[in-house]
Amino acid sequence: MQSSCASRAVLLALLALASVAHAAPFGTGCGPIPFKAIAKAHAIDKSCGRDGVADTPEHRAQNRAKNNFCAAGEPQAISLTQFVDLQGAAEAAGVVFGARNRLPPDRSVLVDLIDDGLGARLGEGRKVRVAAYVVDAKNSNRSKGESVNCNKKGAVNNDIHISLGKHPDDDLCDTVTAEITPHFRPDAWTKDNLIGLGARPVRITGQLFFDASHKPCSNGQGAAPQRVSVWEIHPVYAVDVCRNRKLQSCDPNDDSKWETLDSWADRQADPDEH
Repeated sequence: MQSSCASRAVLLALLALASVAHAAPFGTGCGPIPFKAIAKAHAIDKSCGRDGVADTPEHRAQNRAKNNFCAAGEPQAISLTQFVDLQGAAEAAGVVFGARNRLPPDRSVLVDLIDDGLGARLGEGRKVRVAAYVVDAKNSNRSKGESVNCNKKGAVNNDIHISLGKHPDDDLCDTVTAEITPHFRPDAWTKDNLIGLGARPVRITGQLFFDASHKPCSNGQGAAPQRVSVWEIHPVYAVDVCRNRKLQSCDPNDDSKWETLDSWADRQADPDEH
């Protein structure tokens, strides 16, 4: 009986510690949020830390990677094809993925995974940007939440999932994913504004992340969320809208071709003021 009571006490203590951990305020661990100038505080920022609610070390490490706002330096412009190259390299390296309970025990293998073509390496944690069309955008996990966001329900507490393609009407199995987290999400960063861009390219900046909870499409088919690679830009650090409509006229390295999504949304709301 005493042993049973002691075990129960230990379990309750561990649960209490876990509750305190995810109830802590969210912090980057490295300084201001990358989009500090337009950041908007939300209730989840005060009650869900970087680890979210994790039940294994692997899960905790993945949640922390999802919440990494610390990728430094100039962003490397990459192509959608390089997401496919990264997928192949991860599989060749024997990285475990494909389900919530199949996460890599050591994420260091995901760092510096392939040559970026410019004398450096690409992998998880690298700050990158990509120019593409928004094929779809939606609020994820509204009904049940997800562990990285402490299982909180509702659109305001969960990610915005963006499917990016080479063409506006690409099949979802040919797209790559970017995700905007709920933490300090700016008012203009909404699925409606992203969908409202129509056939106008976006430039998404953020860190490369390997979402081991999912699988890529195979032979044009796959479980939702469908994508060509489970490598993502997650979390998103910046969203810009191209001043042109043709992707080939939207050089991701030429800032003169782009305006911020919040500036674009402001002009749409008050066209007579600009």
